[in-house]
Amino acid sequence: MVTLAEVKARYPGAETYRFGESAALSDALLSLVRAGKKRATCASDAEIAAGEAPAVVGRCDIVLDFEDVPQLVTRTLELVRVRFCDMTEKMALMEGEDESLADWCAGHERYYRGLGIFDPDMWLIWERFEIVEDLREGR
Repeated sequence: MVTLAEVKARYPGAETYRFGESAALSDALLSLVRAGKKRATCASDAEIAAGEAPAVVGRCDIVLDFEDVPQLVTRTLELVRVRFCDMTEKMALMEGEDESLADWCAGHERYYRGLGIFDPDMWLIWERFEIVEDLREGR
């Protein structure tokens, strides 16, 4: 198994991040990325202000699971600043978790309400990415 230190040495300047707020959700989202269904994600301005590293176009970053084991290396291809209420169906569906914009809105509203930061006018940074390396053993 490759260590985080080894991956960071191969990708200088890489930040680390996780998908989801639980181990089960993280595993499900990692599976969607590996299957090619999830090619985007988003973060709120509030999450970034609270310390989440902002994405940078062209930078490679390391996706961890909930045990801090590196799973993937991704490269940011595009960033779009968008208000929650202005999210497009095309962008929402690239996140790979939902079948419609309405489903995306419902799930993300629930998530942001859980964090205590939901506002329909809140700003998000939507990120489109590609897989650079799958670090799972045997891949």
